[in-house]
Amino acid sequence: MNEVILKESEAILDEFDRLGKFGNKYDVMLPVVESRILSRIHELAGSIPRLQKPKNKDELIQAELKRRLEGDAFSLEQRLNPKPYDFDTVVSIYGIPLEDIKSLRGWLETNRDGTLESIDRLYNTKNIQGRELGLSLDVPSVRRQSEEFASVHVQKYHRILSRLLHQLTGVGDPLRDIDVVATNNPRSYFNTITRTLAIGIPAICTTTEDGSLSINERELITLYGHEGMGHALNQVLTQNGGLPSFLTKPAGLTTATAESVAQFYQNVIFEDLRNSPETQKALGIEHNFEEIYTDSRDIAQLREFQNRLSQYAITVLANRDLGDPTDPKVCAEKVRILNEVALDQSSPFHFVEKNRNSFDSEGNLDPCVVKELVYCAQPIQRALEVFASQGVSYEGEARSKVDDTFLRGFWTPVGFVDNARLRAEEV
Repeated sequence: MNEVILKESEAILDEFDRLGKFGNKYDVMLPVVESRILSRIHELAGSIPRLQKPKNKDELIQAELKRRLEGDAFSLEQRLNPKPYDFDTVVSIYGIPLEDIKSLRGWLETNRDGTLESIDRLYNTKNIQGRELGLSLDVPSVRRQSEEFASVHVQKYHRILSRLLHQLTGVGDPLRDIDVVATNNPRSYFNTITRTLAIGIPAICTTTEDGSLSINERELITLYGHEGMGHALNQVLTQNGGLPSFLTKPAGLTTATAESVAQFYQNVIFEDLRNSPETQKALGIEHNFEEIYTDSRDIAQLREFQNRLSQYAITVLANRDLGDPTDPKVCAEKVRILNEVALDQSSPFHFVEKNRNSFDSEGNLDPCVVKELVYCAQPIQRALEVFASQGVSYEGEARSKVDDTFLRGFWTPVGFVDNARLRAEEV
């Protein structure tokens, strides 16, 4: 990789990042500055050759840098020179693999019956006697009690699960140096500055009608896998050095990959627990772990189906071959198509109606809606297949190599798979 180009690109991306932060804080545009940055990005991106299949690390970084620059340029162009963008253009700019978009319908058809079975299993195995209530965290006494209650469980799970992951993978060590706390924030998150993983109390703690508190073990395990093993460890390993600056900073184009990684580890952690009865016992869940495990699989199946249905719905909305998107007959046809794979008749109708005004003057679906398709990308699955093709399986000593590849750097979906391919080919 040309060091001059790399250095200049990092200076541009730093300024672009500063510009975004300034705009978010003061809610203003700086057209002159933005136009200058846009010209620099276009000039630099144009100087970098397009590579379809990088042969080494330098070419990999070069190809990924070009994608990042082009993505940032598109974001700026949308702000400075608003104009219609058709579906294919948006998909191309955001680097969404077409094969993942085209596979959505088939996946839904294949998994619809299994998802309905998961729903039935959840209903038939749950004898819910009373209601689980949310916490009234605005009440000081409830807040104090729930914080103490949740903190005990969060600390216990962190201590035991981090020890398990340290034993299983060579990249698990940093987890033990991360502080894990309970937070009143509904959303769990990782603070990169303080290296603190905060688990949302409302997500893991509920109260029953008699006022007693309970912990949702399944959700706590899920969050630890997603936020801890996924996002937190990804952040820590990435900041440890060895990568160009632009690969150490999350960006819009890398969001889909980061979420794919986190979702992978929220599933992996249940498999790790299933293979470790001693860890189940240490957590005190050995008596009901199989129920927790089965529920986690069924809920994961349901959530994935719902997500992929929403993504497929975007492609149906964007299909201009169906006709004028404001025509009631066209809207009805889109609902009919979605109903062929939906779990019920309600969600397709509401999705189409909600987005009736999400089209520009030329009939193109709003780019902000289309870009949600980044989440249909399957970089993890494709990377696992790449490793498998080289005889590297996700078990034993080989697992450490795979984990290190998945958790180091912030990549676009295409760059992530290319990086996995090059790592897999290493002797």
